[in-house]
Amino acid sequence: MANTTLVSCSNLASRTDFSSYVADVRRVTDNNISLVSVCQTEVCNALWGSGNPDISGVGMILGYVLENVLGFFFALALFVLPRSSHNTRETERRIPYVERVRDVLTQGCSSFYESAIFLCFSIQIASIVMLSRLDFGVSASGMGDSTAKITWAVSLLTLLPLLYVAYLPQLLQGPVSDKQVARQVSKQKLRFGLFSVCWLLTLYPFYSKMIGYFGPSLIGNGEGQAISNDDWNIIQAVCTANVEDISNRELIAMRFFGVAGSLFVSVCTLLKVIWLGLHRQHENSKFVQRIQRYRISIGPKLTILFLVLLPIFAISQIWTILRLRQFQEDISRNTGNENLDSQWTFGQIASITVFAPVAVECAFRWVNG
Repeated sequence: MANTTLVSCSNLASRTDFSSYVADVRRVTDNNISLVSVCQTEVCNALWGSGNPDISGVGMILGYVLENVLGFFFALALFVLPRSSHNTRETERRIPYVERVRDVLTQGCSSFYESAIFLCFSIQIASIVMLSRLDFGVSASGMGDSTAKITWAVSLLTLLPLLYVAYLPQLLQGPVSDKQVARQVSKQKLRFGLFSVCWLLTLYPFYSKMIGYFGPSLIGNGEGQAISNDDWNIIQAVCTANVEDISNRELIAMRFFGVAGSLFVSVCTLLKVIWLGLHRQHENSKFVQRIQRYRISIGPKLTILFLVLLPIFAISQIWTILRLRQFQEDISRNTGNENLDSQWTFGQIASITVFAPVAVECAFRWVNG
């Protein structure tokens, strides 16, 4: 049995892949896993992490929430407000300022989409870099188990509000001249193209999530697994003592909404791509024209569907992030580690101020008409 005074905890402060880290734990403790309690601070920080402020800091979460609230607000307001009309008598009967308000919201929504698309793009790139380093055993620095799951949720959460404009371009449509029709169509294609790029980037976080949730576990008593159930329970007890663990129901809810949300976005995107291909190649065919009429007829119902489902998925991901963040914070406090998510960094401030142009655009449009 190893002497506790000879255990070198510094060798367990960081990890690359899980299997090699378990091997390091066995080597340092001389195969006496119960001695992990001596290195509680290092082992628990390496496995569960102590947060990553550029992923789950307060400012980042505020940015995620603001993006989804603004997306829902603009979509709902533009859907509810009556559309512009060339009929003068009808316009005169309208509520005062309704045309002006709709114009402000339309420009604000367009500005929001441009800001949100680049926030989403940067988040997806960062997610791919961090998750690939973890998945391929390069480094797990700043990416404990909870942080990895938060990253999966963030990847989906930042993509959801883009679906309003990308899939429902009619929200930004108004009466335009014949010369402006081509420009409006080009703008719609550009918006969907940028959304498609972000969607493609989410495929790796989605792949990482599916492997993490449904892939073969390295914990168990079977052949080829890194650590037995008994030994893992000892480590888990050391790190999560006096901590409210995440229940099985909570884990099932996280998995269900995370996977369902990603699949919903992917199905919508693929259907839109197929439709654009058919419309471009067979625009004059009766089949395509029939589909077009059907799309127009279900347009309002489709908008309502998005206004119901997208907030549900968004709220579920926000809850997932907050629940995992609280669990991670409790473990950090329990093991004497610093909770890094409480720190404010450059990225957190940028994630909030990225939507400042939306307010500026709305104010300018309202003042100048």
